[in-house]
Amino acid sequence: MKDQPVKLSRQCFRRVRPSFLCLCCIIFLSASTTGAEEIRYRVRFRGVDDRALRNDLRSVSNAEILRNRPPASIRQLQRRAERDIDRFNGVLRSYGYYDPSVRVTIQEDRRPVRVRFQIEPGVRYTFRDIRFTLIDHDDPEVYRAGFAEWVAPEIGQPAIAREVVRMEERLVRWLSNHGYPFARMADRRVEVHHNDQAMDIKFTMERGPSARFGPVEWVGLERVRPAFVENKQPWLQGDQFEGAKMRTYQRRLMDANLFSSARIVKAESLTDEGELPLQVIMSERRHRSLSAGVGYRSDEGGSVRLGVEHRNLRGYGERASIVWDVSEIGYGVNSLYRKPDFRTVNQNLNVATRAALEEPDAYRSRNVGTLISIDRPYRRNAIVSGGVGFRYTAVREEERDERFGLLYFPLGIEWDGSDDVLDPRRGSRRSFAVAPYRDMINSEIVFLKSRASLAYYHPLTRRPAVDFAWRGIFGQIAGVSRDALPADERLFAGGGGSVRGYAFQSVGPLDGKRPLGGKSLWVTSVELRWRINDDFGLVAFGDGGAVYEEGWPDGIDDTQWGAGAGFRYFTPVGPLRFDLAFPLNRRAGIDDPYQFYISLGQAF
Repeated sequence: MKDQPVKLSRQCFRRVRPSFLCLCCIIFLSASTTGAEEIRYRVRFRGVDDRALRNDLRSVSNAEILRNRPPASIRQLQRRAERDIDRFNGVLRSYGYYDPSVRVTIQEDRRPVRVRFQIEPGVRYTFRDIRFTLIDHDDPEVYRAGFAEWVAPEIGQPAIAREVVRMEERLVRWLSNHGYPFARMADRRVEVHHNDQAMDIKFTMERGPSARFGPVEWVGLERVRPAFVENKQPWLQGDQFEGAKMRTYQRRLMDANLFSSARIVKAESLTDEGELPLQVIMSERRHRSLSAGVGYRSDEGGSVRLGVEHRNLRGYGERASIVWDVSEIGYGVNSLYRKPDFRTVNQNLNVATRAALEEPDAYRSRNVGTLISIDRPYRRNAIVSGGVGFRYTAVREEERDERFGLLYFPLGIEWDGSDDVLDPRRGSRRSFAVAPYRDMINSEIVFLKSRASLAYYHPLTRRPAVDFAWRGIFGQIAGVSRDALPADERLFAGGGGSVRGYAFQSVGPLDGKRPLGGKSLWVTSVELRWRINDDFGLVAFGDGGAVYEEGWPDGIDDTQWGAGAGFRYFTPVGPLRFDLAFPLNRRAGIDDPYQFYISLGQAF
């Protein structure tokens, strides 16, 4: 029997053809990629010195972003890199470079392959003319003077896109601060003149109606009393509207440490009296907390700290806390009562007490004292304080027992411009404190104690993330001889908080191995902090310092130097610190070969 030919209809072929073709494509692609080697590569940028610009170019580069997903061929890598050119041109224009040149080359002979972007930004355009108009006001000259105060410095500056946005924001904010809560940008026209390499901007503003502050509704209060949040309000109903005062109010509420969020919402329209109603929406955080901490220093031994705090004792933001600390050289109990907005907004009353037994190598002290002080902000990031305190102490030094009743009047200022409390990476901190003392038991003992410190933080490199940190401390006591001073009021150095590598308080004059303390000291520390990743970091450090019997340093011959390295584990609350330090000019029979320290937070 002969084989019969199989006849397929046109309709059947139409049904089969798509699936057949797909199958062929899959087989072809599988065959073509089987055994294909992935192209590992690195990306290099040339011709860009501006670190911020280079970082922004990297952030938009697919070649950089997809580096861990290597292509299967050089051709695919070439296409991936070429697609970045348009993205780079957009970034360069945002930095004011409107005639850039971007070329990409693939260096196939390198392993891994190099993707090289050669970037020539060209001439940077500048702002030439900046104008604005008000579409709902006949005489914009009324506002031109205030606008010109911050626009004039922009003329001739690089035509950076984000600066245009900032101008717009500042203009709206300027009108808001002068009574117009609904001011908005109606239009923004930007003209780029390539012949002159310049940019002209014209803002068109809609001012909106003038307003005064109206009634305020507080939403979300549970345990905090309305009088507390009302007292922090920097305006009265009927005052001319100022947007800056709303931001000040929001900051004051968040600084009270009672709310997890605070948001001010403006009404959509004014009342018939021309007032703007406001609604303050707040979410209270928990007001009670427990704290605990442990540490270990080879010179001081282990330490434990336990604390309890209430941040809203009577509904007006009063803070009360008790902290117990125990270590191998003593123990103590500290209490603090803090009343915010004492007599006036942002002025705080503090009542602190401490009772302790301290037994370092230098002395044995049983003491109890209280300090009543007032503090308030002074300019930006600074706090000034002053008060009166009394401290009764019974000190035993060798075989001599003495009692002192010290009345003192501390004054101080602290300025914190760093970016983090426990792990600062940039900025600085400064402090100065001075306090006159008078002994109410031994009337001839009168002295003045002062201390100044400065710390500076600066990131050196971004990749790898290496930060530089430096600290300097100077202290002085004037008025009486060192031996007439209570031993627990003298100046000491050495240990994890000052000169690492030396035992606690051991830097300075000694009687055998017993520290005597002094009337003046200086300490300096420097660190290089390398943050390996989000969890781990390494530190190299060097410390130096000296303590002097007299009120002024008399040279550097007595300086003790220490150096070492540390490991950091970054937790959500701050870095856990492990430091190993060595004395560089070790004193025979006095200093151990090394010291190590474990605690929470950077050394300074």
